[in-house]
Amino acid sequence: MYRLDATEWQAFEPSVDTMADRGFLLGDGVFESFRIENGRIRNGALHAAGLAASCNALDLAAPDWAAATAGIAGHAGSGDKVGKLIVTRGPAPRGLAPIAAPRPQVFLQISDRLEPATHVRLASVPIRRSAASLAARYKTLSYADNLAARRAAVAGGADMALVTTDDGLLSGGDSANLFWLAGDTVRTPSLACAVRNGVMRQRVLAWLQARQVIMEEVEAYPTVLSSADAVWMTNAVAGVMPVAAIDGRALKRDHPLLAQLMAAGL
Repeated sequence: MYRLDATEWQAFEPSVDTMADRGFLLGDGVFESFRIENGRIRNGALHAAGLAASCNALDLAAPDWAAATAGIAGHAGSGDKVGKLIVTRGPAPRGLAPIAAPRPQVFLQISDRLEPATHVRLASVPIRRSAASLAARYKTLSYADNLAARRAAVAGGADMALVTTDDGLLSGGDSANLFWLAGDTVRTPSLACAVRNGVMRQRVLAWLQARQVIMEEVEAYPTVLSSADAVWMTNAVAGVMPVAAIDGRALKRDHPLLAQLMAAGL
């Protein structure tokens, strides 16, 4: 773990200040996860925009992206890695009162990227998302719902949770965006369904548009997935993940469009 000090990254060791940090105590912060290939952030411009949007939503100053990427290049080395950039409100007295002079902190974690699974199995869970929630629309450090959803999915024999809104509309996975193909049309939940516009979601939509594939951002109930020709999830670290089953019901994974999308290397 590293901490950004001015324009340089320093090795980070927990301190008394860390224990008083609003990010640690209250989840008062945001993060952005991304793939790093030989020191370079994949889809870096989109990740920079995503982090800036998250910071803006929580009234945090976005870190210097140039300094961040320089540090990542210096510390990641070669190979395929995963980076996580974390921005917190910084240390503060106990309580929820706004901090008069916040000292935001920026941290960097770099890990080896494991080979992603060839598919995922989804399970419906009782956790619901609100479209008004900042935690649903941005990558905040408040991840309690996502963690509870994943625990419930794994307990049910699946790999990832399928989460719906308060109204029962499809939202997505506990850590991924959702797509499905029905006939000649690809659909994905609209941003109004408590959806974060993830980097890979944006890349897939752009890829489909470039190939003139019909696509729709919709409000739909989970029943539409039962007749889908293919279902997949996306996130920046794992890429495109075919869905092999939902609540134990097997799905087809051999559609040509899905194969082309996976081969595109977005």
